[in-house]
Amino acid sequence: MSVKHATVTTTALLTLLGTLLSATAIAAAPPQGDFTARGVKIHSGYSTTSSVRGHGNPGDGYTHMGGQSNAESVPCPDGSVKDHWTYVHNNRTGVEGYVSDCFIREY
Repeated sequence: MSVKHATVTTTALLTLLGTLLSATAIAAAPPQGDFTARGVKIHSGYSTTSSVRGHGNPGDGYTHMGGQSNAESVPCPDGSVKDHWTYVHNNRTGVEGYVSDCFIREY
């Protein structure tokens, strides 16, 4: 193998590795979303009776940090009922806590 051929092969492999690493980093990014109403309560637990840590508003954005299924059921403004709460990080205020899925949407 010539030096020129080895250099081209090495460059191609490094380019491919960089592409794969970038794709992995993008895929590993946590889901993002936003609040669907003003003054959405961000709770310390996944129930409406848990303490309120702060609020979220449309435009604040959030980062999905986890969630809890089969939690307290909440009647949504659209008439549905949801029992899943998402643990969020409010991107504007930095407040973290649980929000009923009735009041958030993922991008």
